Amino acid sequence: MSMPFSEDLLWTAQRAGQDWRDEDIIAAVEWLTSLVPSDEWAKRLTTTDAKFQSAKSDWAEGRRTPLFEPADMIAWYVHQARCYANPGLRPDFFEPEGYRIAPVFRRLGQLLPLLTQIDGAEERAARLMLDGKGQPDDGIYELLVAAAYRSRGWDHVTFVPEMPGIRKRPDLFVARGRSGWALECKRAGRSGYAREERLKGERMSAAAHEISHAAKRPLVIMACFEAELSELGDDYLSEKAEAFVGGTEPLEWQDDGGSGIIFDVVWEPLHHVLQKDDIYFGASRMIQLLLGRYDPSVDYSVSGEWTPAKGRPLHATSVRHVSLVAWLSTSDEAVRKKAKHFRSVVAKAADQLPGDRPGVVHVGYEALGGNSVDGLRHRLNAREMRSFDPRTAGCVGSMGITWCRSM
Repeated sequence: MSMPFSEDLLWTAQRAGQDWRDEDIIAAVEWLTSLVPSDEWAKRLTTTDAKFQSAKSDWAEGRRTPLFEPADMIAWYVHQARCYANPGLRPDFFEPEGYRIAPVFRRLGQLLPLLTQIDGAEERAARLMLDGKGQPDDGIYELLVAAAYRSRGWDHVTFVPEMPGIRKRPDLFVARGRSGWALECKRAGRSGYAREERLKGERMSAAAHEISHAAKRPLVIMACFEAELSELGDDYLSEKAEAFVGGTEPLEWQDDGGSGIIFDVVWEPLHHVLQKDDIYFGASRMIQLLLGRYDPSVDYSVSGEWTPAKGRPLHATSVRHVSLVAWLSTSDEAVRKKAKHFRSVVAKAADQLPGDRPGVVHVGYEALGGNSVDGLRHRLNAREMRSFDPRTAGCVGSMGITWCRSM
């Protein structure tokens, strides 16, 4: 299958001017790590780096072992933030994870002068580093929301200390003039349903990758699922891949499960860039070269065989085989269930607000990956909120609800 591609697609990473440092990120890292006893932090950072170095070697040999310990995810965040900010460490910056970590740490660094003016911010950050290290996104989001209020002229921003035995405590109190509000912050991570949906997609993709590998035929599958993925068999895509490798032309389908197309990999853009540059295998840049574009709202799975670049085993210097599965779920039932998860997050947050003052629930969610069709999800979340009654969630005060589409 021939696919036109633009010259703009064939850029390569510039070689000069890569010795820059990101001082905002470095400031954020220094502040957060200063809240941990030095001996303890040195041990955690050494453990995190050793885990990553070992995983890199495994990945270069095709074994996708974990890159970090989930129980200390904040150490992984700091590790990646440091790697991005410091040119001497940048070869260990892991793009598929670091792209979402580095901007958040930069914003923390930019807001650091304001965070030091907020009562309880240091204690909340210390709790993030010491007690909440397995779930850092929640604590980071709280710090960002607090600093956002302080930057917008709210004179008094205070974190509410947690007190044993008292369940109904918001995250923040804010005041400006005679106006005072209680704030509760929640991050709407993937629901259990969304996680299962992603795992199902990966199983379906893995079966299709096996067909491609066994037939020695590099291929691309682009699928739009109209049924819930849970209703489809793990062999839904592999059966179509088998039909494709048995022929010579692209294969299109449309059935009760959805629609899609399978075609041979167009190698020219990827090979052109690989002559001058190494590419992280399976990252957005490789997907862009294989498809002509990269859509962050789509889920992807990439498999293949490649020659690791010297000193950078996650980067390919040449690719012998590749198969790519891209999928999007448009199932009405799937979207409805995800919106219900948003409603449940708000209900739990509302129950934390006191009844002696107005309150606001801030809900943050990431809009990258995971089939997060932003406009649709935003509309459905708004629809859920139109029928939401905070009194049924245990909140007797007045309440406003806002949400942000990125952390």
